[in-house]
Amino acid sequence: MPELQQAVAEADPTSTLERRRAADRERYHRRASERKAAGRCLRCGHGKPADGLTTCASCARKNRERERVRNGRLKAEGRPRRDLDQRRCADRERYRKAAEDRRALNLCSRCGKAGPAPGKKLCLDCGDKVRAMARARYHKNRKAGLRYGGRCASSRRRSARVRSERRRREWQAASMCTRCGSRPPVEGGTTCAPCRTRRQARERERYSTLRASSTCVKCASSPTFDGAAMCLACSAIEAESGRPERKNAAARRRYKQRRAANRCTECNGPSHGASRCPECARRSYERSSHFRGIPRWDPEFVVVDLMTMEEHGPFDSRADADACAAFLRLPPGGFEVVAENHPLASVGWA
Repeated sequence: MPELQQAVAEADPTSTLERRRAADRERYHRRASERKAAGRCLRCGHGKPADGLTTCASCARKNRERERVRNGRLKAEGRPRRDLDQRRCADRERYRKAAEDRRALNLCSRCGKAGPAPGKKLCLDCGDKVRAMARARYHKNRKAGLRYGGRCASSRRRSARVRSERRRREWQAASMCTRCGSRPPVEGGTTCAPCRTRRQARERERYSTLRASSTCVKCASSPTFDGAAMCLACSAIEAESGRPERKNAAARRRYKQRRAANRCTECNGPSHGASRCPECARRSYERSSHFRGIPRWDPEFVVVDLMTMEEHGPFDSRADADACAAFLRLPPGGFEVVAENHPLASVGWA
């Protein structure tokens, strides 16, 4: 039997080495569990562990000395001390545990010396240091061409939205403009007059650009047809959302304000007491039916069977009426084609 095991080991030495390592790890963990349950040093098994450690003071000193020697050798060789990912994970876990312990004692989670600032987790000095380092790192990454200073774009946008919403609520509670926070809003609104004017100018420019390119003014991605302002999908959503009522109410309110200020109700230009300026009045008149007049309607033709007095039609032309009579096999003199004119056909063009 030993000869067989030796032959297998010689044939595959790697598998034998792995089995030995697995057995050593299992024996080490079993022994460490027993010593930890007995409250002894996990390394030597004799002394009592030091505060916050799993080994006694003597073993901890020896471990540190060996670690320094090993790190010096690796540094001289140009090799990292240990795996970077493992070191980062261990550092994060150690920092997280230390921060939780310091917060439980109502101390700064970074230095653990002073109390935190009101509503913060860091003291004033640590907060200033962290902000200074963050600003320096941000400017360095921005100079390198990285967006958001090299930070995650989605998390940065989410944080910005949260800050903007909190700032907007604070300014609204203080009865200030929700965009600049420096002037009171106009009556019935949430923004001041200058901010509202700038926003409306941007919206008009965007609207004009989209209309000129035959693009939907709502989604800004779908094309429009027949000079419409919105695509079919957005038009259906707009009709179901109840916005026409609000739009009509806003139009009536705008009409009343411009009329009271003797301004044109369409372009808001000077109207000299009239409801529209001369140019808008001319366009409105040319669009009306009074200016265009009544169209001239063509006559319609009806085939009348003289035997039964039954009418067939109407038809748009005399040729169609004659074809109908031939199809019905009406004898000559047995039918009559009557031309019917529209009641307003005699009015003609205005």
